[in-house]
Amino acid sequence: MTKNAWGLTMRQKPFYFVLLSILILLMMGTVYSYSVFRYYIEEEYAIGPLDSGIPYMISLLFYALWMMITGRFLKPHNAFKIALLGTFVIGIGWILASVSSSLLFLTLSYGVLIGSGVGLVYGVPILLAQHYFPQKSGLISGLILLGFGMSPLITAPLASRGIEIWGLQSTFLIFGIAFLLIQAPMTFIFRQSSSHQVPLNRTALPTLSKDNSFWKLYLLFSVATTIGLMMIGLSYQVGVRQYQFSQRDVTLSLSLFALLNGIARPIFGKITDRYGSSFAMTLSFGLMAFASIIGLINQGQQLFLYIVSFGLFWFNLGAWLAIIPTMVKQTYGIASYSRIYGKLFTAYGLGAIIGNVVSGTILEFFQSTMGLYTFILFVVFVSIGFVFRIKKTFRKAD
Repeated sequence: MTKNAWGLTMRQKPFYFVLLSILILLMMGTVYSYSVFRYYIEEEYAIGPLDSGIPYMISLLFYALWMMITGRFLKPHNAFKIALLGTFVIGIGWILASVSSSLLFLTLSYGVLIGSGVGLVYGVPILLAQHYFPQKSGLISGLILLGFGMSPLITAPLASRGIEIWGLQSTFLIFGIAFLLIQAPMTFIFRQSSSHQVPLNRTALPTLSKDNSFWKLYLLFSVATTIGLMMIGLSYQVGVRQYQFSQRDVTLSLSLFALLNGIARPIFGKITDRYGSSFAMTLSFGLMAFASIIGLINQGQQLFLYIVSFGLFWFNLGAWLAIIPTMVKQTYGIASYSRIYGKLFTAYGLGAIIGNVVSGTILEFFQSTMGLYTFILFVVFVSIGFVFRIKKTFRKAD
């Protein structure tokens, strides 16, 4: 029986494939722990909330762009090379961030390089899951993606503790070395055996410029990611600086938020399958509105209500990362899935840009979170109305 680079037979490989894929995405999900770094970046570079969000925004933008680019040429036979390349790019990005002396250099290292590396690697295990598990690809993909969503459960406390002991730059360096020494060897699980190739049929793509359903979905995904990424990026800063909670309590809260972000993916995947995409989208937007109302009422007076409010925002970003793939597969079919989803994922990068600009501007202008929650409430209610108006567009997905 043919063996791969790990010396595993193809009968043994699936278990290790899933396990190592989860670990790889768990490491890359450190991008969701940026709110921990952001607090110290503002102190280190003497900048405000608008400027401090730039590296995070650029990282998510390049992550989305390289997801789209990689989706055009990613194949099982070159998956390992792409994953290994992406891992080295991430590691180099962390190392260069450790010697950055300006916000511009930090943006190029943390933003451009780390974001690009994550975008290169992210789609590899998802594509291969379609080959190893053709009958359970959705379930396996969801399990693998749990690693990315739940990453801050581990990486946020590690980052916070590392900064306390060694400082910001040294912690960046440690993360970079970890990627090169730990993740790089794990990517060898993606080396394909020639006896395990499953061809994917290609069908003509709809012309997206004329495909109204695509652009409606793109708009909704942009709104959801704008809110979700904005609040994830502000979680630590708002908890510590705006609400004066202890760094320990907020760091522990980030671990819970990460857990909620992870479990939302299988939960909303099942909700979308059972009740339809329109119901799932409306429910998610409704939960965001509820989170905003709690935030408006609480204004940082109670730690528990802060946890509920921000926990719901993290939960709902995870929800949309389950809703969208399911809708794409049901609306366009499996043959067009990777290309459509790659293009649609640029909405994630757009959401990162809009979220950072809006949140930074609001916080600097109002010096409180009142304007932030008010903005989210307005956008969410408009979005719910839009979902009801276009309900028939996604009849196939429902």
